[in-house]
Amino acid sequence: MTDTSIPVSDDLIQLLESGNRQNILEAGHRFIRESRRAEAIACFGKLAQDRDDPNSRFIYAQLIDDGTHKQLAASRDLVLSILDDYPVLFENPSETNCYLVRYAAQRCGWVGPQEKAAELFRKLAAMSNNAGDYYSLSESLSHITNAPNSLPDSIAALEKAIELDPATYDTDINRDSIRIGRAALAQAATEAASQRRKKIGRYPLTEDFRGDLSELITKHIAFDLRSEAKFISKSTRFFTMGSCFARNISAALNKNGFNSTHMEISEYINTTYANRAFVDWLSTGKTDVAISERIQELLPPGWSAESTLEKIRNTDVFILTLGVAPAFFDKITGAFVLPRPTSLNSRVLGEKYEYRTTTVQENVDNVLYLIDFVRRQAPNAKVVVTVSPVPLIASFEFESCVVADCLSKSTMRLVAHQVVNQSNLKNIIYWPSFEVFRWGGSNASDFYAADDGAAWHVSEEKVNATIGAFIDMFNA
Repeated sequence: MTDTSIPVSDDLIQLLESGNRQNILEAGHRFIRESRRAEAIACFGKLAQDRDDPNSRFIYAQLIDDGTHKQLAASRDLVLSILDDYPVLFENPSETNCYLVRYAAQRCGWVGPQEKAAELFRKLAAMSNNAGDYYSLSESLSHITNAPNSLPDSIAALEKAIELDPATYDTDINRDSIRIGRAALAQAATEAASQRRKKIGRYPLTEDFRGDLSELITKHIAFDLRSEAKFISKSTRFFTMGSCFARNISAALNKNGFNSTHMEISEYINTTYANRAFVDWLSTGKTDVAISERIQELLPPGWSAESTLEKIRNTDVFILTLGVAPAFFDKITGAFVLPRPTSLNSRVLGEKYEYRTTTVQENVDNVLYLIDFVRRQAPNAKVVVTVSPVPLIASFEFESCVVADCLSKSTMRLVAHQVVNQSNLKNIIYWPSFEVFRWGGSNASDFYAADDGAAWHVSEEKVNATIGAFIDMFNA
């Protein structure tokens, strides 16, 4: 447990190796008095290896706490282990024991978990009957939204703090907090189950991200969708298009025994401008000649405009995956172009055409146009909008493709939000595939490159799990 990275003198090393606990203890206290923190850490780190010495363990926990998240967590874990080993401490409300419990509760409040902080502050307040501890309990409970009594308990703890120390805690702000809290309780008790309640979302804990993916999705990411009506059965026919990630979705659906058709040219038409040009070609055949020729080149064998329209007309659920925001445009006319990238000319595409990140509004207009087209073909189809987590492979606009991808995906996520939530469309939902991979992937290491080492390829296992959660949530 001793921090071997701390430089110590030969004399101190000799003392530590001697194993004389009394001499080490005396030296450690002397170093604390002399503000020699490194030497004190070395001494108490040695003593703290003995689990039967809670005092040294607690002193060591305080010494290693340098304010960083890492050391706050290490200090928290050490003090919590003391409380686990000595539960009798809660039964003896001495000043020292209250200080130890308070120290542990505060660090849980700072770096989590909040539930543990509230549990400790609740025990501490009962031990100390201290106004400050009741106030801390109230504050800790206010951060917990998934416990049924957290709000009334928080109000009661704040009222107790005011009762014990009105000079400190009987303030306008605290009184106003109690008033608002009681009003919220009254409203919750009287409003009908069908009425919309205010939502407070809390960021998942590390163990949530690293635990079961389906549970992470249903409890923390797609939480708001749990009240949506079921619309999937084994007879449901799916059609996916929009980006290459749509192929992953379709494959996962078929693997789960569903009937899903994927528009196989999506990897080449992964912008909303290309999607719009494609549906123009499908419905009228009237689009730019070069784009029309390019689309016909990309069509899989056996596919045609009419056969594609027939598949869309027969779909029950249309899944549109928004790909990327950057696109190519003619430098003179400003018209969208669909170039033919090859290993040679991809290097000069940025010179031949204008390559830019399109705006949120441009993409919203294109997506609404596309959904209107789908609804004219299949009026009763459920529309599911999602954003592909697959990143840009190259950018002709920014030197950092990571920065370009961040701007691109942020744009497309805003597009999805506006289309689904602010366009007054019916029978449409947003499925958070992007959030699952980018936020789940930022806390776990196997969402990308797991299958082939390519940083831009998503894990098939995670795709299957994401679609599995989708099926479980909406399967009738």
